[in-house]
Amino acid sequence: MAKLGKHSPKLKQLLQLDKASVRRDLGLFLVEGPKLLLEAHNGHHQLKEIFFDPARHDLDLGVPGWHVDSEQLDRVSDAHQGVVGVLEARPWPDLQQYNRLVVADGLSDPGNLGTLMRSAWAAGMEALVCLGGVDPFNPKVVRASAGAIFHFPVFRLKSGEELADYPLVGLSPRGGRDLYSMHWPRRWGLVVGNEAHGLNLNVQTLCTIPMEHGCESLNAATSASIVLFEYRRTLGV
Repeated sequence: MAKLGKHSPKLKQLLQLDKASVRRDLGLFLVEGPKLLLEAHNGHHQLKEIFFDPARHDLDLGVPGWHVDSEQLDRVSDAHQGVVGVLEARPWPDLQQYNRLVVADGLSDPGNLGTLMRSAWAAGMEALVCLGGVDPFNPKVVRASAGAIFHFPVFRLKSGEELADYPLVGLSPRGGRDLYSMHWPRRWGLVVGNEAHGLNLNVQTLCTIPMEHGCESLNAATSASIVLFEYRRTLGV
């Protein structure tokens, strides 16, 4: 395993992965820390190479590895814990084969999107669709997903046209059907709108979580988690 200097072209390319456009063009994304790397190694996407400080780790994951100082890793990540990896984002099967979707409609906060991904996976939904908003392969999203992104299908769409066959249920802080009186179709999508501006997609049904003490709304990912696990409860699983 070779040691990389601070002016190494490979290290410079690694630094470029903080840009969403570069991640999309190269089909690569960054994973930070040993715990996430080990989970990534057993996930859907292909681990291509790792960069680590040999003073902190001695990793052999069966892929090319490069020695770098922690000072250099600090330029790449603020959560590296001495090691980062580069994964190839492999495509998933056609979206239409999935019946239960969660749609992130312009979510802008990486923590919200990562948490939403984790909750959707845990609640038994089948795929996440991202329409605009933060890139699902942003390192902060990857961290917040706590490993879900390595196992859960994620699709980036430019428009909602591919969702035309799905009855869409949109989260709304007020004016929608009470969550606890909802009837869920077999094939559907839960749409979670932008934190500040709400829904952009046209949906067939609005769903509202009843709340006490004059509370007007909850965090987007928190609201979605409540709805998803109520849906799961109605299935009897």
